[in-house]
Amino acid sequence: MSADLITPDPKPSKSRSGLIGRVKRAQEWWYREFRRIIGAWVFALVLLFIGTIMVVLVDTTDFLFSTNVFCGTVCHVMESTVYKELQESTHWTTPTGVRATCADCHVSGRLSLAMVDHFIGTGELFVWMTNDFSKPGAFEEFRPAAANRERFKMLGNNSETCAHCHVMEGIKPERIRGQNAHKDAIDRNIPCIACHFNLTHKEVEPSEAFLNAVEQYLGQGEETTEEEVTPDESGEEPAAGAEEVL
Repeated sequence: MSADLITPDPKPSKSRSGLIGRVKRAQEWWYREFRRIIGAWVFALVLLFIGTIMVVLVDTTDFLFSTNVFCGTVCHVMESTVYKELQESTHWTTPTGVRATCADCHVSGRLSLAMVDHFIGTGELFVWMTNDFSKPGAFEEFRPAAANRERFKMLGNNSETCAHCHVMEGIKPERIRGQNAHKDAIDRNIPCIACHFNLTHKEVEPSEAFLNAVEQYLGQGEETTEEEVTPDESGEEPAAGAEEVL
């Protein structure tokens, strides 16, 4: 038999060559897509991990910065003034044992808005660092401006922090004046701070700008009915903004 007859053909057939090419292309596509999918999942998991860590850090920061220990005792000026006033107020000692914290009144309920409040609050740290509050009465120079800022803040957000504890429809004042005032506040959506602007802390005369803003809620030039000015049992009308038991 001739040697030419038994020598194998080194070149594969055309159909076989095409099949091998398609298999190789399929493998390359799979490896490429597999790497892309795995990369996308790894990227997503990394983002999820970082996001989880950030949420935990933000929540922990809000928790620590919202405690009475931080708000009331970190700065000595707070401990000897506004925090002491809170402890002597009816918001601290109540018949039912419900006690308001600093954050209940001064920090927004939602986490994102609470962090904004904490960030703005760092301005007070700058004031504390750049002024000498060891002198008697030094804080009183800043009290009117601080009270004015908080009043406008609560006027602008419709006293939302008051609703953390109080439900307007559930408040049942004993006095006629209080009953009428609360009914009017519910009907006209009047913020709590419009009437109760001297609660808990030392009384501060409201600024003219604040009183003008309150007038926009109460209605300028609106006549007060006889029933609305009904005096209390003692025959005297309680001072506006005072911390009274309605």
